[in-house]
Amino acid sequence: DQQLLLCNAYPSESPVTAQLNGKDVLGGGDVKGSIAFQECRYVPSKVQAQDRLDFGLRDAEIQGTFEVGDLPNSDAVLLLVLEKREASPLMSFKSFAFPSAEGRPDAQLAVINTFKGNATDPHLEVEDHAVQTPAAEGNGTGKAAPRSELLNFNGVYSVEPGSYDARVADRGAVGPGRSPKELRLAKGTNYVVLRTAESAGSVGRDALVVYPEALPSGASRIGAALIASLAALVLGVVA
Repeated sequence: DQQLLLCNAYPSESPVTAQLNGKDVLGGGDVKGSIAFQECRYVPSKVQAQDRLDFGLRDAEIQGTFEVGDLPNSDAVLLLVLEKREASPLMSFKSFAFPSAEGRPDAQLAVINTFKGNATDPHLEVEDHAVQTPAAEGNGTGKAAPRSELLNFNGVYSVEPGSYDARVADRGAVGPGRSPKELRLAKGTNYVVLRTAESAGSVGRDALVVYPEALPSGASRIGAALIASLAALVLGVVA
């Protein structure tokens, strides 16, 4: 059972339409039938090897095609990220696989960079979300010292449930960094962190987009350590 999760990281005011083997998969020609910039959406159709996905900007003559390659033998969520090629209006794609999250004690986090900026060595820095604690238990400031990890972009990671602060860390950058984005991760759930242009009209600045944003009811909010990295699986090629 191969679910498909589409994310649009192509910086344009025009949303993206999608067809699977010649049939609309996003619900028709209204706003629900397209994916806006910085939006992710599960596609109700299942995918198989050799399937063809055709994309286009709804209000522009820009199109792209992705052909599905070999798929995992077990149940998985297939993540396909649509982006803009560097120095070109053409589309390109990044593809990954989440192993089945059913019954897993951890969360799974895909960390994807689609920003075409000048960062020399960008990583995603993830640390425990700042939580107030009694001063006697910490360092006298009322805050526990957070644990921190640098994650390489364009990979899938297994992460302990909890709340984290995430920011782009560029080892070659000068000056203060951007404010962190809070991640609230629940067990048995797949998440995507996209580094994109800040907006369709501001491609020189970056932003972090998290999907899904909300924390499911009853999930833990306690910060915890990162566990292990899962290799990203390339699912297909650009046609």
